[in-house]
Amino acid sequence: MKEALQALNRLVSEGVIRSYAIGGAIGASFYVQAMQTEDVDAFVVLPESPVGLVTLTPIYEALSRFGGVVEREYVRFGNWPLQILTDATPLLGEAIFEAVDVDFHGVSTRVFRAEHLCAVALQTGREKDYLRVRLFLEQSAVDKEALREIVQRYGLTARLARLQEGY
Repeated sequence: MKEALQALNRLVSEGVIRSYAIGGAIGASFYVQAMQTEDVDAFVVLPESPVGLVTLTPIYEALSRFGGVVEREYVRFGNWPLQILTDATPLLGEAIFEAVDVDFHGVSTRVFRAEHLCAVALQTGREKDYLRVRLFLEQSAVDKEALREIVQRYGLTARLARLQEGY
């Protein structure tokens, strides 16, 4: 995974993307007991496009130059497939902007805050995402007030309430 994170940092330094943050199960593993996953979810902010078109081609080309191997929607670095996702929703944009810097085996990387990981999981709405939110709540790994503010801002209050009814 270290190689994938180094490649993401190079994307930023070379201006291919403006910023990124790790989300999903890998992002969650910085806060709660590791969950099984098969890939690294990297959410990116693309540079402004003069014509408004969004394309991931420059990212995939750069990652290939950095030693990644493109396999379907992933770019593999060693054993780790890296999936590039955009800031397609306002919540994802906020999560990337407010991500925290962490150290992963000597590599500086950006990871969604715990509250954003939970809000994105609620927005995605799959059972495995709800399980992740429950894990954060059970392990007190999230600032509940900050989470409440985020879910309220993005219309996810009812989903969180339904999830918390089991406690």
